[in-house]
Amino acid sequence: MRLKLPILYHYWAYGINLTSEMEFPELYPLPPDASFSVTVKLGKVPQVKTHPEGFHHPNIEITPQEYRLNIDRIAQYYVAFGKEIIIEPADGVSPDLIRLYCLSNAFAALLYQRRLIPLHCAAALKDDQLVMIFGESGAGKSTTLAGLIKKGFIPFSDDVCVPGKSIEGEWAFCSSYPMMKFWKSTLEMESLGLQANRRIREDIEKYGVYFHDTFSCDYKKPAVVFILQKSDQVEIPTVSKINGIQLFQELDKNAYRGEYLGASLMKMEHFSFFTELANQVTCFTITRPASKQSHDEVLAIISDELSKLHHG
Repeated sequence: MRLKLPILYHYWAYGINLTSEMEFPELYPLPPDASFSVTVKLGKVPQVKTHPEGFHHPNIEITPQEYRLNIDRIAQYYVAFGKEIIIEPADGVSPDLIRLYCLSNAFAALLYQRRLIPLHCAAALKDDQLVMIFGESGAGKSTTLAGLIKKGFIPFSDDVCVPGKSIEGEWAFCSSYPMMKFWKSTLEMESLGLQANRRIREDIEKYGVYFHDTFSCDYKKPAVVFILQKSDQVEIPTVSKINGIQLFQELDKNAYRGEYLGASLMKMEHFSFFTELANQVTCFTITRPASKQSHDEVLAIISDELSKLHHG
């Protein structure tokens, strides 16, 4: 009797070609004859080998080459050698929830195992130039991205960009996958005409919006970086250009799942990446009032600075 082989799906995600036993509608589909370097499987999660510099906890273990995460009553995830993800779902769990933690935590671990440091930022394209938006949770990254789309920008990435070296030796970035995540209030406020494809989680009013039709798998060099901040000390948004050690520190704070860095033994890559990137990019901080809406003013500042760079 012949064994029944699992159905395989073929995708691009985070700059990686992968095959998967689980369907991921969020990811960018590839033809089956493409070359693939990562597999995503369903099965029993193995034990992680103890490592002297690793982090070991009942629910999460991180070493330079292995990773295990347990999300109670949802799934366990195992990532190894930057080549394999194994998912062990709990019984009766929604596939949406299973994919949620794989697309964030597990793929972040995979990137670190491949010696890459992903950045936590939104990004959009204007005239093929990449504009990156950084900021802590609640600073307004997604709302700003929505506003840029309304102004004719093409969405590039919702909240993660992955670095790679260009032919000229400078840092360029690719996206994560073609889905944006917006709060219901943002979709309503922006009147974008975008159709929410699904709710991200049942317990929060946040929705996924696919943009497969305009999605780019290409690496793009950043034209400009904006870092959003909130403050009780300003009445209107202010902008200032930053560079040097201050820029290094701001970029460093925005490593995606940066808590994984300590157990990944990437001190040299970490320092070199952020030093080189700080020397390469033009960066502005936009500080907006914490107590009131200033969305239109922030977008005006971004448009003004982009115009200056274009004509300068």
